[in-house]
Amino acid sequence: MTTAETDLASFFANYDPKLAKLGKALRAKLRARLPGLSELVYVYESQHSLVISYSPTERGSDAPCAIAVYPHGVNLYFGRGAALSKADPSKLLQGRGKTVRHVELKSIADFDRAEIEALIVAALDLAKLRLDANAKGAMILKVEEQKQRARRAKKSARSASPRRRAKPRR
Repeated sequence: MTTAETDLASFFANYDPKLAKLGKALRAKLRARLPGLSELVYVYESQHSLVISYSPTERGSDAPCAIAVYPHGVNLYFGRGAALSKADPSKLLQGRGKTVRHVELKSIADFDRAEIEALIVAALDLAKLRLDANAKGAMILKVEEQKQRARRAKKSARSASPRRRAKPRR
């Protein structure tokens, strides 16, 4: 097992075993369904979530699909989900953001539904991606990069905030 795989296993271990099992099964399904795309692994401590994006680049924003494991459930995200309304006659997509939408998955059987496959096909078409069944995508841990970005943001917020002077007493 690679170091990245070991780290990912430790991230899954932070969740209820049923949710971790579902997350791992969905990951396996998406790896098989999206060959050649890289897995970008993010841990959002403030949201208590583990996110795995499937992207043709090293940018999560380029990912047509992602899974997120939360303490309360597992979601399948579509990066340009707001544009997928025609591919969603069953109205499975949830969310009100400008671009991203998601579907809650309660079991691996939910992923195997024809409506989910139609959304994945539409997301890939929208992203203009052609998948190569023989290609292997890399796993890229974005966890340390996230921590560094958070530290820089905190530091710049401290230095940018005006210092308050004490009011003179009268």
